[in-house]
Formats: sequence, C-alpha cells, structure tokens
Amino acid sequence: MEIVKLEIPKKSEYISTIRLTTSALSNIIGFNIDDIEDIKVIISEICTFFISNIKLNEKPLLFEFISEVNSLNVTVTDLNDGEITEENKKNSEMCILIIESLADDYNINLVENKLNFKKFLK
Repeated sequence: MEIVKLEIPKKSEYISTIRLTTSALSNIIGFNIDDIEDIKVIISEICTFFISNIKLNEKPLLFEFISEVNSLNVTVTDLNDGEITEENKKNSEMCILIIESLADDYNINLVENKLNFKKFLK
C-alpha cells in the first residue's frame, strides 16, 4: 500500500493538474484506459462539488490517494470553513449521480467536508 497526498488551490484552473496526477497514479496501479477516464471524471466532479458548495477558497483542497494491489481509494477534503447542507447536496445532484455511477464505492461526509471513493481493478 502506498499513500500519496497532494494539496491544490481550490480554483477551477487547477483541476487539470489533479486530473493528470490521478491519471498517472491510476496507470501505476494498472487500471485500463476506460477506468482511468472514469476516475478522472470522478475527480473533476468532486472538485466541482466543493467549488460550488463551499464558496470560500483561501485554503486548498487536500487529496489523499491510497493505492493498493487491486484498488485506488481517494479522499478529497475541502479545508475551507463552511458547511455543506443537505440542500447544497440536493442542488449538486448531477455531480453525485456521476460519482455514484462511476465509483465502485463512495461516501460523503458533510460534517468534515470530505468525499471518499474507491475504484477496483477489473
């Protein structure tokens, strides 16, 4: 098991940076090109979710990638103060549906502003 942590500014222009990093890590684990694209879409949707729902952007987004033999587990935390309410979550339903459809497992922690997903090798 290896852990990679990365902080990026909470700005949409940095999403391509995290997508590239995600792609490289997914490739190292051995995901095929279709699964890598799915993982990159999940990452983009998570960034959009946090950018849309917590307006403060002075602090970065924290990404923690845990690579295992047969899976990638990613946790994204918005380090900014702010609360994601059930109403915010409902307004971001499309983001959630995309994450739900592409990830093998996911969890949203509204109290700690974290979103975690897992993707398994097929």
